[in-house]
Amino acid sequence: MKTLQKWFTRGAEFIAAMALAAIFVTFLLGIVFRYTPFLEPIGWSVVLISLLWVWLIFFGCAFIVRETDHVTFDVIYLGVSRKTRKVLALLTAVLMIAAMVWSFPAVWEAIFGNRLMELKKIQTLRIPITGDKIANKWLFAPFVLLMIVVTLRYTWRIVTVLRHGPPETELEALTSNDDTGAEAGQ
Repeated sequence: MKTLQKWFTRGAEFIAAMALAAIFVTFLLGIVFRYTPFLEPIGWSVVLISLLWVWLIFFGCAFIVRETDHVTFDVIYLGVSRKTRKVLALLTAVLMIAAMVWSFPAVWEAIFGNRLMELKKIQTLRIPITGDKIANKWLFAPFVLLMIVVTLRYTWRIVTVLRHGPPETELEALTSNDDTGAEAGQ
């Protein structure tokens, strides 16, 4: 399971790195075409960069950013017993799942069910193979992906908290690492 998770993480990081590289190359092309006297400026570069940036942010938040990477206000959480932390972790997970499930139909309708999102096209970008303009809905589609992944993550968190208790706090992680280091040194 750990090997599969490692490969999945590496694959997601690779995809994000390639999107970032595409953003950088497109940015450089835009500069070269704008400031070289005999070349015409390319208008699609800024739009492509914006589209890739939105996808990169939501994809990264869905598949790369870990729970511990988020900013948290955990003063109360750290001050309560382990049993209370378990209840708080479960409550937080249930609230996140409820929020995602409750808002999902409206978000889906706004992005994929709205005829205007299909009709309104990004004017300067085209699909390379068909030459069709890209519908605006594809600019917002990664948010739906983020919602699905967040729901799955917090569902898994419920399972993990029920099996193993609340997540280890940073202080607990530091002290357990110190204990391991002290034992290794003896």
